[in-house]
Amino acid sequence: MKNILRKFIYFVLILSLAIPVSTVFEAITFNEVYAQKKERKKPPKARRTQTLSKKVGTDFLKAQEALAEEKPDESLKILDRLLSNQELSDFEKATIYRLKGYVYAEKEDYPKSMDFLQQSLSYNALEPQAQLDLQFGIAQLYLAIDQWNRGLKELLDWFDNAEALGSPPGPSAHALLAQIYLYFASETPKDSPEEKQFYRKAEPHAEIAVLQAAEPRENWYQIYLSVLLFDDRYEESVPLLEAMVYRFPDKKTYYRQLAALYAELKREEDSFAIQQIMYSKDMLEKHNELLRLAQLYLYYEIPYKAAIILEKELEAERIKDEEKNWEQLANAWLSAREWKKAIPPLTKAAEMSEDGRLFLRLGQTYMQEEDWKNAEKYIRYAIKKGDLENPGRAWLLLGITRNKKGIDFENSALFAFKRSTGYEDMEADARRWVKVIETKQARREADRLAAEAAEAELADDTIYFN
Repeated sequence: MKNILRKFIYFVLILSLAIPVSTVFEAITFNEVYAQKKERKKPPKARRTQTLSKKVGTDFLKAQEALAEEKPDESLKILDRLLSNQELSDFEKATIYRLKGYVYAEKEDYPKSMDFLQQSLSYNALEPQAQLDLQFGIAQLYLAIDQWNRGLKELLDWFDNAEALGSPPGPSAHALLAQIYLYFASETPKDSPEEKQFYRKAEPHAEIAVLQAAEPRENWYQIYLSVLLFDDRYEESVPLLEAMVYRFPDKKTYYRQLAALYAELKREEDSFAIQQIMYSKDMLEKHNELLRLAQLYLYYEIPYKAAIILEKELEAERIKDEEKNWEQLANAWLSAREWKKAIPPLTKAAEMSEDGRLFLRLGQTYMQEEDWKNAEKYIRYAIKKGDLENPGRAWLLLGITRNKKGIDFENSALFAFKRSTGYEDMEADARRWVKVIETKQARREADRLAAEAAEAELADDTIYFN
């Protein structure tokens, strides 16, 4: 069970640490990056609102439009022409370099993109919030190009600046920082103090991301869950996974993990309930999953449901066409007291078997239906095939079926019972049957002789009346 949960941690790391470069410069929803608070801790100093000059603004707008129309080279020409102007203010230079960095990001030239964004930031000329947003974008870009150390340093610096500006980091930023710490955890030796330390650093940020967001993203849940599972904190993980199942009802992985956690915590009925839901949503597809569910239905004494699943999935070939699985289907029907429905799967299982055991059970099933002809047939098959655990019992049952077929089969029944007396564990029962049949035969013989004597006596009496 713990291996399943450990594998999930690895799965989370693989998914959550893949930061697509294409997402770095998408429009940022800043109410996620920053916490929404009415009161700021430190109101920034008043700064005169800056704008582009009319001429610069006109050309800058053309450069933006060219980028929007997927004409990055044309946009760069306009921006380079603007930068040739020696009279640009620091604000104008920072604004132009920022857009130039975005253009190179669009062209997937990330080193150049980083250079121009850093140039823009170095002027410290943008509005405080814009300056902060640019720094956050730079931190993301470092991560996207696998410069994790520089990305972490930039993001931690951004955290300090955001707090100082009175815009404390929100759930999205905390999730990103937790994600970075998990990356470093994945790069350290397994079970090392360093690995544990990075998980410890990730935890408060993962918790904030999930608990403070109005609608946490899926990978935020994954990150927080991986932190909890790392320390085997199963009790704390359950409500988180329950929320994940509710929020993402089509994700099989979360149902599986929740079922595994319930089982680990000895909440077997809850685990069983989750697997029932998974089956109803067609999330169980593998042979082992389907067979396990059917076995759980049998364990909880719901054999009819187990039989329905086994029958359906054997026919669909999602449960393997094997002797033991057909036998289990037969057992389920037998437990549900559906004798007739048990016969076809039991027949298949018997035909696949190398010994006579299942033929004997098949004969016994026919006995339940009082089909003595087929009962005798399959018990004989069982004896002929051999390798029975209790051959004496097979001979005893054969005698019973023959006896049930009527007086014409009494001698063959007697033969079977006498064979059964040769086995110590069956001797007493078999002798009782022998005695019953021989007593009946003796009584019938006595009745026959008495009838013959009566007829003879009656014939003698007629002499006196002629």
